[in-house]
Amino acid sequence: MKGPPRFPSTPLFFAGAVYALLASWSGPFAARAAVYTITEDFQVTVFQSGTEGYAYYRIPTIIKVANGDLLAFVEGRKTKVNDRGDIDVVMKRSTDGGRTWGALQLVQDEWDDPTGEITIGNPTPVVDRTDPLHPGRIWLPFCRIADRVFITYSDDHGATWADRVEITSAVKDPSWGFFATGPVHAIQLQRGENAGRLIIPANHRPADDSGWGANVFYSDDHGQTWQCGASDTHLNSDPLHPNENIAVELVDGRVYFNAREHNGSDPATRAVAYSSDGGETFDAPFVAEPNIVSPVCQNSTLRFAAKDQGDPVNILLYSGPKNSSSRQDMTLRLSFDEGLTWTNDTLIHAGSAAYSDLVKLDGSHAGVLYEVDDYGKITFGSFTVVPEPSTVFLLFFAALGMMIIYRQRCQ
Repeated sequence: MKGPPRFPSTPLFFAGAVYALLASWSGPFAARAAVYTITEDFQVTVFQSGTEGYAYYRIPTIIKVANGDLLAFVEGRKTKVNDRGDIDVVMKRSTDGGRTWGALQLVQDEWDDPTGEITIGNPTPVVDRTDPLHPGRIWLPFCRIADRVFITYSDDHGATWADRVEITSAVKDPSWGFFATGPVHAIQLQRGENAGRLIIPANHRPADDSGWGANVFYSDDHGQTWQCGASDTHLNSDPLHPNENIAVELVDGRVYFNAREHNGSDPATRAVAYSSDGGETFDAPFVAEPNIVSPVCQNSTLRFAAKDQGDPVNILLYSGPKNSSSRQDMTLRLSFDEGLTWTNDTLIHAGSAAYSDLVKLDGSHAGVLYEVDDYGKITFGSFTVVPEPSTVFLLFFAALGMMIIYRQRCQ
């Protein structure tokens, strides 16, 4: 009769035990910021002010479409840098991961105004990847004079666009005056009962200019109809004024919103809120986010990795200027706890830098499209987000140690 398993005493076993101990320690450690690094692959100029028919380019937004191309949308401002004036929505395409960019393409221009002083802007694109009839359709909401909301779509990866349709009455509260989409990429939910929903972040002001607010509109039928969703308006006298915001789906099914704080008395420059019903309502009003230092400026956030989709850790990626009082020093940040804390601050551009948007390129690379040089140009940068080499070796040896223990105990 076989006795109880022998506890091996060979040096090989003890080495394996040490490696296994490291493995048990590396699990929680792998969720810490020090494990991952952000390194630059390349940076290129995509839009240069004073070229291709426009005095300035502003408000960058970027998406990766179904065929793998990158589409970079911006406002083409014909005569001046101001937010109001003769402004179009234009686009460029990259077919090689952002290294080179094609010719400028006009997407939306002014209409119904003889003066030509019409602002068409704040493109907020999203790819519908679950539409059974039109897989990969690109929806592009945008606004006219920060008042009326329109939408168009493309079924050929952005080569052509359908006639625009006004959706203002469906998505804008009658009590609001100023209303603007984005400006940033929108998202499609992937989890829970609201999977497939298209969520468009937006912002507004009451018609009497008594405050500022962040809001959402969404579609549950692949863009055929749209409706108002979550909304949070703060009076001018409040310490916090959320407006331009970005949405990210968390692994627990909630939606995380991170908003620009518009000149409130709170020392924080960002504000956050959550939605547990897919963006229909906010769980609570926006609160200050003291962990992110930024000037009053639009920033961007992106889901980069998720455990429930096979990744080893959850990662959110964040971009924005880091200077607290002026639009300078474009910085990338990582969160390994679903936005509760942000670490690994990585400066990617020193000096003037303002609006930005993020795009996931593949499992280890992300892109950021951002304004630099006092709105003189818009740059695209590609960056690698990977575990540090020491962590890779640690995990390898930990796995080796577990194999050693298994073999020794089987002898």
